[in-house]
Amino acid sequence: MKALKNSWDLSLLYKSEKDPQIEKDLKAIEIAFEKFEKKYKGKDFTSSSIKLSQAIKDRMALEEVMKGSKPWWYFALRNDLNSDDKVAGAKATSNNERLTLARNKIAFFKLAIAKIPKPEQKKLLNDKKLEDFKYFLRVIFDEAEYLLTEEEEQLSSLLANPGYGMWIKGQNKLLSQQTVSYKGKKLPIPEATSILSDEPKKDRDILHKELTKVLSGISHFAEAEINAIYNFKKIMDERRGFEKPYSATVLDYENDEETVENLVSLVTKNFKISHRFYRLHKKLLKEKKLTLSDRGVAIGKIDKKFEFEKAVGLVKRAFERIDHKFVEIFERFLDNAQIDVYPKKGKKGGAYCWGMTNAPTFVLLNHTGNINSVGTLAHEMGHAFHTELSKSQPIHYQGYTTSTAETASTFFEQVLDLELEKELTDKERVVLLHNKIMGDMSTIFRQIAFFNFELELHNKIRKEGEVSKEEIAKLMSKHLKSYLGDAFEITEEDGYFFVYLSHMRRFFYVYSYAYGQLISRALFEKWKEDKSFSKKIEQFLRAGGSMSPKDIFKSIGIDTSDPEFFRTGLKSIEKDIDRLEKLISR
Repeated sequence: MKALKNSWDLSLLYKSEKDPQIEKDLKAIEIAFEKFEKKYKGKDFTSSSIKLSQAIKDRMALEEVMKGSKPWWYFALRNDLNSDDKVAGAKATSNNERLTLARNKIAFFKLAIAKIPKPEQKKLLNDKKLEDFKYFLRVIFDEAEYLLTEEEEQLSSLLANPGYGMWIKGQNKLLSQQTVSYKGKKLPIPEATSILSDEPKKDRDILHKELTKVLSGISHFAEAEINAIYNFKKIMDERRGFEKPYSATVLDYENDEETVENLVSLVTKNFKISHRFYRLHKKLLKEKKLTLSDRGVAIGKIDKKFEFEKAVGLVKRAFERIDHKFVEIFERFLDNAQIDVYPKKGKKGGAYCWGMTNAPTFVLLNHTGNINSVGTLAHEMGHAFHTELSKSQPIHYQGYTTSTAETASTFFEQVLDLELEKELTDKERVVLLHNKIMGDMSTIFRQIAFFNFELELHNKIRKEGEVSKEEIAKLMSKHLKSYLGDAFEITEEDGYFFVYLSHMRRFFYVYSYAYGQLISRALFEKWKEDKSFSKKIEQFLRAGGSMSPKDIFKSIGIDTSDPEFFRTGLKSIEKDIDRLEKLISR
């Protein structure tokens, strides 16, 4: 077996920071946007379907030239690999500014379409000459009431980096430089958090305390960052007319507020399910009281070490269960060095998949060899498959919403579990089932608790102007308790994990995890019953952003608008808990 590549080959984008193609691409983008501005700004291009169709085609041609902001992403990805890469950090900022200025030249375009009177909007949506752009137009019409003037939109775009992006970058850089002292070693925070649950009780309590000590020690910056970006959002929401802190996110993810509110309310009212599981978790761990460091601990050891080569083999076999094309895509990623595997100092924590039009997709991991690392690989490749298959759509539909993204990733994780079971003993399979339910606790109940935390924090900052790090930590502790229940003893110090919680910086992103997980459970059950449903899975992945999430799922037999739909998913989790209780009572 040939050695697997484990570091990104960013020469797939550019040879180096000195590659003359970077400047050529930037110039080509700037010129293309200037030409588009001259051709259409102040001109009539919305009075007929023929004119509008041509204008949209020309607008989409800009995305071909833009190539997903490649001159920015090359340096952003380099910076994620090494936060000390000062060249990458500076170039990412300066190139982003140039690309933002270029995009600002066409801010008028969406605004002009948004101003089309509503009676005329309906006619255009039913015009066959615009059939290829029907959903594209519908999204703009839905956003219309929240758009600002052209000058304000340009200013908003320019302020997004200093008002939001640079704060996030600063926080990430600070975190990436931190290490935790543990057993004579200095561990990067991502590595320390990833091994926490695998350590013996005494050791993990020590490691947990060291983590909270490091996080609370740098919380002064997080306090300033959170207050700055939350106030920035407040200003923009008020200016645009969004009534609720999460309204902008729900609109951006192309969901409807009623569905999201129903999901959040239903899961919150059913925190009793997570309380029940964690009481069982406490019993199985034989502890009188659990601390936060016990949250992700397995009830037994799965001693097998899943080095990356072994993880790759398992994941390939899982993907083969669905369709060989997924194996082929995965192998291409490995061969082309599009996956960066191991943690190191300065590297961004966690895991993600990043992709764009007319360029390779990249996956970042922090693989440590435990069983969770295998699940993360399957999860991120789920995103990668979604990204790659969406490229079959016209360029204006190649993106997809965050809510559908999390459905794709969690589906592939569930298929992986079937393959993992083959590697395990009977006792280990019980551990795997426990881990699966524990994953549901994190993906559904924990994320909704975080949604509630975010909402209360946004409202508090909007009311008071500024909130101290101590208050933020206290609020975090409150919402941790809400879903963990009486099995846990949560301290105010535990609340300092808000410093490390990246998703609270992506305002209300967390609901998409619960949304995606509950839908992926439905997809998984349908696929288990009928393996030919894999064609529907592929249909969903290829849909990209050509329809709303609701319509995409409806097209493959899943009705998310039914108020009872999410309740069905919660009931299936309770059945898993029932099964676990029976297995451990034998």
